[in-house]
Amino acid sequence: MRKALLILPFIFIVGCGQSGVLNKNLIFKAKDKGAPGDVVFSHVYHCKVKKLHCSACHPGVFKKKFGYDRITMKDIWAGKYCGTCHNGQKAFSAKDKTQCVRCHSVK
Repeated sequence: MRKALLILPFIFIVGCGQSGVLNKNLIFKAKDKGAPGDVVFSHVYHCKVKKLHCSACHPGVFKKKFGYDRITMKDIWAGKYCGTCHNGQKAFSAKDKTQCVRCHSVK
């Protein structure tokens, strides 16, 4: 049992790398009519460039299942989801309208 507990995190980390989730962009389709475009989230940038570990966001800020969290700009501006870091202190502010294109692909 103890060996299994030690091996499971290793399998998960290797599995994420092998399956390519850490090497892919996640595309969140914009549902609001006024949205500037779909949101492109780069695991490569956040994990490999910024050196953030999976546990920085999962499972506390986001669930590990894509599409499970229903993210809105209102929530982000309230400091939830992406707004946990994108608050103008840890990372650029999601409230700064000049920064929209950093996440949203322009239609």
